[in-house]
Amino acid sequence: MESTFICPECRNSINVNDDIVLIAKNDLGQKGIVMLHTTLGNYESKFSSDFTIMEGDKVKMLCPICHHSLSHSKNQNLAKFIMINEEGKECYIIFSQIYGEKCTCKIEEKEVTERYGEHLNRYTDPDWFLWF
Repeated sequence: MESTFICPECRNSINVNDDIVLIAKNDLGQKGIVMLHTTLGNYESKFSSDFTIMEGDKVKMLCPICHHSLSHSKNQNLAKFIMINEEGKECYIIFSQIYGEKCTCKIEEKEVTERYGEHLNRYTDPDWFLWF
């Protein structure tokens, strides 16, 4: 069994095979589909061909099912969803909503257990992950 990724609001699955499927909204109000790789630390992404997004753009990630914002409550540059591992244990995945910014953390029981990306130093507040 592989990990399953779910929306923290509606708790529906948001992944298909090796892709996490999200809706993204850019600063121009355009919406599109964004697919992120399910392997933490793999920053390959795909998005709708008619969705305009460039390096450094901030996008707001939404659940593709309930359209709930996945934005972090205390830092709008970050978003979150839940990962359920092979044993059924849940954890939060926090990631950057800035296109091209590589920053991902896995939070288990309010402790950062895994960190990925060259831009982690942009989020140095030691308590940011407790702000759920």
